[in-house]
Amino acid sequence: MESTPENQAPSAADVPAGVVTSPPVAPAAGSYLEWGPVFGGAVVALGISMLLTQFGAGVGLSAAADATLDGGGVSWNVLIAGLWVILVALASASAGGYIAGRMRTRAYDADANEVEFRDGVQGLVVWGISGVFAMMAVSVMTALAGLGAALDAENASAEMLANAASAGIVFNFASAAGSALAAAGAWFAATTGGSHRDEAIAIHGVVPAYLRPYLKRV
Repeated sequence: MESTPENQAPSAADVPAGVVTSPPVAPAAGSYLEWGPVFGGAVVALGISMLLTQFGAGVGLSAAADATLDGGGVSWNVLIAGLWVILVALASASAGGYIAGRMRTRAYDADANEVEFRDGVQGLVVWGISGVFAMMAVSVMTALAGLGAALDAENASAEMLANAASAGIVFNFASAAGSALAAAGAWFAATTGGSHRDEAIAIHGVVPAYLRPYLKRV
């Protein structure tokens, strides 16, 4: 079924007989950024990020200062944990961006390109808000870890301190890369959510077939 363009109301042929319709109302100036969907998407993004982070910590995906390769380099555990940080950032921002884009009010006063831009900005704002809170949490954790390391510095060898610095570099790089990919993922997911909104695609259209029976309404 073809979708109605953003700036065009349904034609008379599409309206059942006897039904009175009114032309779509353009949103008021300054309301293009809708904070309700943005904060909702940010909350979902933070929730997914916390869940996946706890899962990763539970299976040992953390920066262990004394876990090194035979050659003295950073361990595979730290490298995999860095990749996990990137995956968590991308998955959480994409989920939040999709929700923000799909929940945004459909704009009838803009063409397809403008609508895509507005939906994408919704996703970027979700990424920004959730990223700020996530970085605050990381900063607190890093400060606490640094305090613990300072207390144990007298008992730590030079090799242990070097390994801890290497692990920190890996995680800092992973955080930056994850943040950049998360921004792109949030934009793409938000525009996809907006497209699904305009085309009235059911949520089962984006859910794998083997999961659909468990998500159907009863």
